[in-house]
Amino acid sequence: MFRRKFNSQILLLVGLLSSMALFTYLLSTGGIYYYDADFNLHIGMHLDAILDRQGSRGHPRATKKKLVLDEKVYDRYRALNKSMYRYSVPRDYSCFFKDKLQGPDMPDVHSAFADPIAGYVAFIGLKFLKQKWHSEVFACEFPDGKLTKSNPIIDDSRSFGIMPQYVVVITCPLPDRYRWRAYFNMTLRRLSIDAAYSNITVCTSGVSPETQYQLAICTMVKSADSFIPEWLDFHRFVGVEHVFIYDNENEGDTKLPTTVKDYVDKGFVTIVPWAHSVSRYKTYLEVQIAHENDCIWRHKYDVDWMIKIDVDEYIQPMDAQRPRITDYLQDELLKSLGALRVQNWFFGHPRHITPRGNSTITRNLWRSEKPTHQNTGHDKNILRPINVHYFKIHNVKLGGDIMSADPYKELRMVHFRVDNPRALRFELPDFNVRDKSMLRLRDLVRASKSRSP
Repeated sequence: MFRRKFNSQILLLVGLLSSMALFTYLLSTGGIYYYDADFNLHIGMHLDAILDRQGSRGHPRATKKKLVLDEKVYDRYRALNKSMYRYSVPRDYSCFFKDKLQGPDMPDVHSAFADPIAGYVAFIGLKFLKQKWHSEVFACEFPDGKLTKSNPIIDDSRSFGIMPQYVVVITCPLPDRYRWRAYFNMTLRRLSIDAAYSNITVCTSGVSPETQYQLAICTMVKSADSFIPEWLDFHRFVGVEHVFIYDNENEGDTKLPTTVKDYVDKGFVTIVPWAHSVSRYKTYLEVQIAHENDCIWRHKYDVDWMIKIDVDEYIQPMDAQRPRITDYLQDELLKSLGALRVQNWFFGHPRHITPRGNSTITRNLWRSEKPTHQNTGHDKNILRPINVHYFKIHNVKLGGDIMSADPYKELRMVHFRVDNPRALRFELPDFNVRDKSMLRLRDLVRASKSRSP
């Protein structure tokens, strides 16, 4: 009897020591994601449903849960390579380069993250047309000595737009032991020659099976704070569930966290630091295209539809019986698309009229008689991230088919370009038709906001 009790105590002690050793190991190597004790249960409950996204949308919507960080894990990972990384607002376990990685004989890399749902590490970058990274093989070297070779890289050679830019995405299979880590250090090595990005910290993508969005927006801004609150209120009213704002302003100069604090606190906005520099012989579009492809690849498995617009652009539902953007995205035929294209329609005011007030909408109640012609560089898209491989500003470079929404009966993009102080690189049309439809919508938005707590 005593021996049996003694053996039970020994087994209990061994189990306790093993648990302590595992906890110490996890802290020293990056820890797990935020799942803690129920970690395996959460994966078992949700992973199959998430991976089925390419099929039917029959999976139940996951409950949105507030992320609770393990402060010890967070502080340890934040201290690593502090000079190289910045963090989102609100903070989570994701991290972002302060600037892109550049090295001799290596691709320019604007972001790197581990996708626990897809099971790979992704490196997002831009390249010159002459660079043939698709013919190369890279190795991802992990801290425990494991090595995985890159998946086949698809070449981006499509040139469109006045300033061609080319995307490269490198992915490596993620060993199981790193799949749900908050972060880990690794090396990306080019195998044909001795070139590598060594000992870089890769953080998790920030995506959780617990949080799913049917419709989100991804945009990049720089010193455009005055446009943002009204733009956010409008799109929340017409069905957008979350907005990812990539902040292109320098860390010491940005006021965006203050401008959108209420929206962040309510879980509607995430700010991503993105003050990257422009490479020699590339244009300012490099940084914009890099953020677009980072957002698409980072959110392939938690966003069904992603609107890609600027903060002077509004997606307007045109059918009063279908007042939400999501009302136009329910057709089963749309699920295989790469994007639903929304035609651009400029709004402004005639030169002889002095606009009043500080609302972008009330200042610009006139439009051109017709929308801009399709495929002339002004239309924008509502993307299906799971079906897009490469993207550039106005179009899917590689991915599923594209359909256009009817700008008279379905959706149009109202473009308030007149008030935007950014340099104008094209000619605006005559604003000769008064159109108060956006004003009526704005009044509904304000009434709705006044009723909400």
